[in-house]
Amino acid sequence: MKVALGAVMVSFSNYSYEPSLSTRSAVGKKPVTCADVFGIFRDKLLEIQADINHFRQRMKHFAHQPEARVYQRSYLADSGILSPHSVDVIVTSPPYLNNYHYIRNTRPQLYWLGLVNGNGDLKKLEEENFGRFWQTVRTGPSIQLSFQLPKLQQVLIAIQGRNPDRGVYGGIGWANYATAYFNDCDRFFRVTRRIMKPGGLVVVVIGNNIVQGVHIETDQFLAQIAELHGFKVDGMHRVRKKRTGSSIINSSVRAGMATQATPLYETAVELRAPE
Repeated sequence: MKVALGAVMVSFSNYSYEPSLSTRSAVGKKPVTCADVFGIFRDKLLEIQADINHFRQRMKHFAHQPEARVYQRSYLADSGILSPHSVDVIVTSPPYLNNYHYIRNTRPQLYWLGLVNGNGDLKKLEEENFGRFWQTVRTGPSIQLSFQLPKLQQVLIAIQGRNPDRGVYGGIGWANYATAYFNDCDRFFRVTRRIMKPGGLVVVVIGNNIVQGVHIETDQFLAQIAELHGFKVDGMHRVRKKRTGSSIINSSVRAGMATQATPLYETAVELRAPE
């Protein structure tokens, strides 16, 4: 029941996603003075119930009934919970390189579900997040790639050189942000290679990005990083394509001087672990 309420609680509160968490008043929206809280909560519970029933019906067709366990820790920590060469398939989609602050934007749900008790817990989650948030690395020392990929290095240098007059809001801070992200991609494949069975399947859904007006083909670089760890690229499947207008491309902090619509897409990168 907590999960159901956490999923809908913002919708009938005076918070709003724009897309980041904000108050309704701050974005010019009228306050919520009356809401069908029970009805919204009931509908979400029924939706969850339908999903569970659907899953149970489908699982009846399989002789093997899997067991699920959830560990409250970072996959990138490689804590040894998963034995070497024990995993057949991984399907995942890490946070995108778009500086959407997942921790800040899910604060109400994190507190409600009892996953955090204070700002210290939020800080720990920020530090363990895949990549780093721009707000936490923009004023720090220069971050270097932990691996060799010349084409990616050229892109990072281009970002670093954008808008030097803006200080931490210019390219240097954003280059740190992007570099930390790709370093975690490298960590991801280092951990994944250890636990995958030979020839095992890994599917990573990822999207391209625009940082300080520089287009980053994140999916292509992710595939190349995987190859550095011995993975074979079996396919690059475009699963969604959309266009973004100048309101995003020209955002004063993220996009620099870009002036035209740029296609943003999502790709399922299909990989095979080393034999």
